[in-house]
Amino acid sequence: MKKIVAFLVLFTCIQTNAQQKLTDYFTFNIGYEYWNGNFGKVGADLFLVQNNNNILTFSANANMGYMRDKFRVMPEVGAGYMFNFRHNGADPYSSNMHSAFYVLRAEVSPWTITPKLGFAVLSLVEINAGYSFEFRDNDNFKDMSGFRTGLTIHLPTQLF
Repeated sequence: MKKIVAFLVLFTCIQTNAQQKLTDYFTFNIGYEYWNGNFGKVGADLFLVQNNNNILTFSANANMGYMRDKFRVMPEVGAGYMFNFRHNGADPYSSNMHSAFYVLRAEVSPWTITPKLGFAVLSLVEINAGYSFEFRDNDNFKDMSGFRTGLTIHLPTQLF
């Protein structure tokens, strides 16, 4: 499974780079996730901004919270696409300040796969929702399949 995901990410990056120039941005993210319980979310993102101002996103996150009276950390990787219908340049942080993005995302943890839909303001504040499909049981966690929603703030590294 890991090899397939890695191959698809690499293939997508190569194909996209062959077709157009991408501008890359790294962001840190913090947020809240409701996933059959309350979790804090921290991680990092790679934003690849296309010429048409749409953004390919790749993320690595940790969801942290209490489950069954113990503190748990659940790792997760994701890939997504943020798009809008304006074509005002390749820099979403300055030239297109009045932009909102629609978000399609898929996140994979060691136990679940979660497709998500969402909305991002300025590509900085993202609200999303999806449904987790559990493909592997874990005795340390409760059932992780079901509705999932979150609020994430992406902090560009250019701010630091």
